[in-house]
Amino acid sequence: MQNSLRPPRARRITTALTGGALLAGTFVGAPAVAAPATPAAAPPTTTATTTSAEACGEGDGLPDSKISIQLYTHVGEIGSGTPSPETIDRVLGEVANAGFTNVEPYNQPYSMPVEDYQAILDRYGLEVSSSHGSTDWDTWPATVDYAVALGQDYIGTGGMAGSYGTYEEAVATAEYVNRLGEYANEHGANKIVLHNHQTEFTTRYPHPETGEMVSAWQVIEENTDPRYVTFQLDVGWAADAGIDVPAWIEEYGDRIELLHVKDAVNLNAEGDPRQVALGNGDMDLPAILAASEPYVQYYTYEWDDAPSFESSAESYRYLRCYLADGGGGDQCDPDDGESLALGRPVTTSSVDDPVRTGEMAVDGNAGTRWGSAWSEPEWIAVDLGADYDLSRVVIDWETAYASGYEIQTSPDGEAWTTVHTVTDGDGNFDDLALTGTGRHVRLLATERATQWGFSLYELEVFGTPAGEEPAPGPVTRGAGYWTSEYRQVRNPDHTADELLCLLSAARGQSDVFDEEVGLTSLDDAVRVLWPRHHDERTDGFDRQLLTLWLNVATGSVALDDRVARYGTVGDLLAAAEAARLDEDTRWVELLKYQAVLTVVNARH
Repeated sequence: MQNSLRPPRARRITTALTGGALLAGTFVGAPAVAAPATPAAAPPTTTATTTSAEACGEGDGLPDSKISIQLYTHVGEIGSGTPSPETIDRVLGEVANAGFTNVEPYNQPYSMPVEDYQAILDRYGLEVSSSHGSTDWDTWPATVDYAVALGQDYIGTGGMAGSYGTYEEAVATAEYVNRLGEYANEHGANKIVLHNHQTEFTTRYPHPETGEMVSAWQVIEENTDPRYVTFQLDVGWAADAGIDVPAWIEEYGDRIELLHVKDAVNLNAEGDPRQVALGNGDMDLPAILAASEPYVQYYTYEWDDAPSFESSAESYRYLRCYLADGGGGDQCDPDDGESLALGRPVTTSSVDDPVRTGEMAVDGNAGTRWGSAWSEPEWIAVDLGADYDLSRVVIDWETAYASGYEIQTSPDGEAWTTVHTVTDGDGNFDDLALTGTGRHVRLLATERATQWGFSLYELEVFGTPAGEEPAPGPVTRGAGYWTSEYRQVRNPDHTADELLCLLSAARGQSDVFDEEVGLTSLDDAVRVLWPRHHDERTDGFDRQLLTLWLNVATGSVALDDRVARYGTVGDLLAAAEAARLDEDTRWVELLKYQAVLTVVNARH
């Protein structure tokens, strides 16, 4: 069963959103606000891009009070042992900066006194929703005392707190967990929380009474006391085990009070799943969240060893905004169709293992990869089958990425021309805009970033047949699409289609501009994007108003940027639109607004 997954679609995994991202029908671009530092601790060293809860409406997603983050998401920062107080302080500052108000620690209790840990939580306005830690009976009283002192209702474990290789072992584990939960409940907590991976669902045996095949998860659920024991369903691992997650929640929801919310690609398929920021993978998260709404108290985001705090900020925004126009997704990202490299013949300079051949970098499977010998330079080349005018190359790196590399083209696979050079690569995803023509495309990796060789999951190539008229290219300030006022729109290097998408989004935000006008070109936009009750005397006002909406849409102006006398950009837009729609507003008043709009557009 794979009903937990989105229908197949042309999709490219995107990198974490940065400042000025378009999300949830609301445009945000405010600078991140770091949590206040104290003399005892340094402030976070990495500034995550954040979006406050006000970025989305109350009904656009989950409330902050129900959103949490499993700190194992940043195990690369915290470590697998006992973290230092300075490390905890820095990481908690970063996750608070990403938007979270609840956290779920692992390896709790820590060696630091509980009052010291509480002080760090208070510094960043955080609470503990639940925790993962030891379930050893001898240390359980100390674990419970620590959690209760932090105000936790739930005390969890990263597994099932026991073995379940046989039906009898699963029943024994359930009985042990009942004891743990009863003790926790009697000493000030609510319940113990059990967390799954894949094997709790794939381990199956016949039920002794019915003969029906049941999973270890079902046996433990059946034999635990709901007064003392609840479950934290990890939706990613469940989906990878073949579970229809929404249906599972509907059947067992009264026993599932917490979720681990993951997103991933290559789930329940050959090769390993790969986790990504929420909203960028194959999980049908809206269906899962809808099914869980009557039951779940905490939705805890987790990406095992995420690449950055920005990916956590993006995932927080998804949970807050997922019901509003894609929840911070990529509705204005270009859709280039299928990669020209998909399934095409590949040659490589070397492979480090016969199971990681070059073909795996163009198979469309984000769970397989090519790996080179541990040397440099190394290369991978793909034969596109015909000459193409190239526009983009997308590289999905494994941990062993290149800090320096070149993209080259060739008509015959022998003579190569470099069309793009990278000298400061940082791994993860590289989305390169470039121009060049050729039948063959080669990635020449010249500098290793790790002690290993070079490895990548996917190499994607996009373009059009050589000589074919291309789609409208990037719009520059000198293009004839815009009047002088429109040239004040920042970030002009969008394609025509992207700008049309931004225009449509801007109209969706505005009460003035007609949302029903269909746009097929930027010429249409200039002609028809006029407000209701159009009057030639208001042309200047209308152009400046639309220009500011576009500057917000492109991310160069934030709604909460300050504007003298008006408060914020959002306040200015609201006041200007109210005046524009009021038939009693005098023309001279609109001229005053026009002057302020012009200043705001010009200074950003």
